[in-house]
Amino acid sequence: MTDLDSNPLVLVADDEPQTTIMLTRIFEREGYRVLSVYDGEAALQAAGEQNPDLILLDVQMPKKNGFETLKELRENPATSAIPTIIVTAKARQPSDIAYGLNLGADDFVQKPFDPRELLARASSKIRAHKLEEALQRRTQELEILLRVGEALNQHVNVAELLGLVPYLTLDLLPGSLSTIYQLDDQYNVIQYQVQNKTFPDHIVNNIDHAQLVHNFLNSSGSIFWNKAELGLGQDFPTGMAVSLQHGGKFLGILMLVSNAKSFSYDGNHLRLFEGIGRQAALALRNAQLYEIQIKYSSQLEEMVDAKTAELKSAQEMLIRSEKLASIGELAASIAHEINNPLQPIRINLGDMLEDIQNNIPIDVRAIQITQESVERIRRIVNQLLDFAGKRSNSDFEMELIDVAKIIETVASLNRKFFEKEGMSITLNTPTPLPVFGNKDQLEQVFMNMVLNAQAAMDRGGKLSISGWVDKEEIFIQFADSGCGIPEEQINKIFDPFFSTKPNGTGLGLFVSYGIIQNHNGIINVDSVINKGTTFTVQLPAENLHPNES
Repeated sequence: MTDLDSNPLVLVADDEPQTTIMLTRIFEREGYRVLSVYDGEAALQAAGEQNPDLILLDVQMPKKNGFETLKELRENPATSAIPTIIVTAKARQPSDIAYGLNLGADDFVQKPFDPRELLARASSKIRAHKLEEALQRRTQELEILLRVGEALNQHVNVAELLGLVPYLTLDLLPGSLSTIYQLDDQYNVIQYQVQNKTFPDHIVNNIDHAQLVHNFLNSSGSIFWNKAELGLGQDFPTGMAVSLQHGGKFLGILMLVSNAKSFSYDGNHLRLFEGIGRQAALALRNAQLYEIQIKYSSQLEEMVDAKTAELKSAQEMLIRSEKLASIGELAASIAHEINNPLQPIRINLGDMLEDIQNNIPIDVRAIQITQESVERIRRIVNQLLDFAGKRSNSDFEMELIDVAKIIETVASLNRKFFEKEGMSITLNTPTPLPVFGNKDQLEQVFMNMVLNAQAAMDRGGKLSISGWVDKEEIFIQFADSGCGIPEEQINKIFDPFFSTKPNGTGLGLFVSYGIIQNHNGIINVDSVINKGTTFTVQLPAENLHPNES
């Protein structure tokens, strides 16, 4: 793929050649690829065939005008999500703008326009669309992996798992044939299972499985290919293969191939396939340990002296594996936390759109806050995956930070959301409030505190956030006027999976408690029914001027 091919594609639909030439030059100068058409029908055809990253649409065009074209774009599932900006000199009335926006236009730009403004709007729409696609894809992957884990953990029989894993793989990913191999400690094939969708039996029966496993073991781990590899020949033009490993033990290989000539796997497919492989390895190892336990239990009377130590070791390994399974489920469930920052993002984007419609300059700070929030979502997802066992808390970067600034950012992100719900946030956090810690983790804790307060209050509710330094400790207090927490539940709110919310997962406070503990701090809570709840976070203070006496 060339650099040009990797750049965003802009489709310009305008019946004025001079305008299309000007727009082409503006965008090509900034590194975009540009495709120009001159009527609505050509625009629909090009959008369906080329799948551009952005469409610039004129209103007055032959065959189909811009509004008709936009309506058909939004009705077609293949083009419904493509960002579209109406660039026009005709439709200037508020009713025209409202009509276009109601049809699904993402923005309106009137001719004549400032190229810098048009480029900024175009870049913003493309970036927002790609971020939304990435978030949706990652959320779908997490949901799929959760379903796979739930399905596999219901089975403790190795043979059943070997039959189930290829079936689930073909159900969740595009492919024609899936194979799983169980290997011993010397990497010899113990047994394998093949799930075939569309391949002729004579092709499947002629696969040299031993040679295939040998070729994979000589490769560099997880791979995907779009040509004949692994000794499969031309009948298997594209595929993926991953190793099944758990706790440093190599258990087997999972493979997925396709005979569709026009299809090829990519990195997104491989990432999800690797996740399925990890879940399969965990379930397979649990099943092996379970079979070991059953075997030892059935021969307990004869082996009690010689095998007691080995049985105890197997039981401990089973417990560790079950804990890892719980951690994996916890990490997948807690991914709902990424939805928290989406509220202020939506409100900021709505306000920016309204400002654009009213020809009011866009609030640059609102854009920065939105970008920071989106970046925070990405970091949270990575940290949640780390929480599933990839990285310990001690690996997070710790530095000297001012928690007052973090609190101000969190309050700013949520203020409009609170106002929209008829609530208010007040701050009394003198700066600096210096601590030694991780900015992202503490921001996650404070965001959770604010959103919990919002969920506990009705219209008219008030949240007061205060901060102060007392000797060598920093205190941050979140006091809301909500419904309060019953006395019998106070001691349970930091437990995993305990929640007072109808749709809550009971993970927010559990994770927050662990983060504060890792910062050598504590969280206290006081609550009175129908009066409100106060959370107080206490952290060790740091000296911003260590050279001062």
